Amino acid sequence: MFTGFTRETLEFFMAIRFNNNREFFNENHDWYLRAVRKPLLDLAAELSEAVGQIDPELERRPERAVSRINRDIRFSRDKSPYRDWMWIGFHRRENKGGTPGYFVDISDDHLGWGMGFWEDNRPLMRAHRLMLEKAPQEFCEALKSSAGGLEVSVRAYKRMAVPEQLSDEIKSWYPLRSFYLYGERKDEAGMLDSKLAGFLQGEFKRMAPLYQYFAGLTPVEE
Repeated sequence: MFTGFTRETLEFFMAIRFNNNREFFNENHDWYLRAVRKPLLDLAAELSEAVGQIDPELERRPERAVSRINRDIRFSRDKSPYRDWMWIGFHRRENKGGTPGYFVDISDDHLGWGMGFWEDNRPLMRAHRLMLEKAPQEFCEALKSSAGGLEVSVRAYKRMAVPEQLSDEIKSWYPLRSFYLYGERKDEAGMLDSKLAGFLQGEFKRMAPLYQYFAGLTPVEE
């Protein structure tokens, strides 16, 4: 059962930032398991029910949803072996970067949550553009229901012509490549809130209309 993150959680992320080496991590492995890994697994388990109600096709097993702290340094100039932040991600098993999913991330100075996708999925975006031309109201209602009070980030094709008949509120969404909605807490009390799981369940459900809009599109190949 998730009972909240603790100061130990935040202190570990700060410590690994300044002691990012295998010797320190191995010496403090119990600290990592106790203060970081276990509460993340517990939180993922509590969020999984709400996630399954939104889309049962999302991968919800906690051990699959929680990120690894080890960084892949094979092709990176930064050879630090460990992350100083971690996340929980709920995605479909296929093309997880190009289909919408939910996430929570935490470091020593912030806790964030959101929904979206970050990789190009041209067939899905083609279906989205056709829907905007045919029935824009469905998207408008989903966006209005889901995005209030959250940061909205849209990555778009720069040279794509946008139909003039679209309303100003959705023109930026027509040449869409990827997007995310994002909320954040930076105050320690909010990050360590013992009722965090219930709050995040509510936020996930609030973002469900936009998630289900994109998840319900049938990709259109060229």
